[in-house]
Amino acid sequence: MSSKDKEAALKRGQARSSEIERKTLAAMTTIEAEMKANGGVYPANGGAVSKNEVARRAEISPSTLFSPKQRALGDRVLQWVEDLEQKAGTGRMRVQRTYAQRAEDWKTEYLAIVDNYRKSELLLQSAQSERDEALALVEKLKAENAALIEQLRIVGTSKITSFPKRKN
Repeated sequence: MSSKDKEAALKRGQARSSEIERKTLAAMTTIEAEMKANGGVYPANGGAVSKNEVARRAEISPSTLFSPKQRALGDRVLQWVEDLEQKAGTGRMRVQRTYAQRAEDWKTEYLAIVDNYRKSELLLQSAQSERDEALALVEKLKAENAALIEQLRIVGTSKITSFPKRKN
């Protein structure tokens, strides 16, 4: 093999290595973003984040991260996974507990909404009852007022006058 061929092969190898590193780092960034968007839980792979999961997301072979040329990248990914486990507590058991906790939180929230709805319904019924009573009183007062006005109209034609007020 000539030196030109060796140089060309080395350049291709470096380009492949750079592409693998780019894909892997992009996969790690994507995983972090998905976890952030999902409340700290990794939504794929049952919540488990591993070196193999990063390789799958980077669309590279899992054995690539164990090869001698990519060992540094593999160690970097492994360190990232360990840091992620300590920081976010990833894993299938945590995800199951998290889903159970979320379901319990939603149930509590639902029951609070139902309770508030029932209270609102009772308040509405009470307000409607008070309104109906007030409307009945208004109708009664209107009838009394009309009767008094009729009496005043009838009395207005009589010859009764009031006494003048005295000056002291």
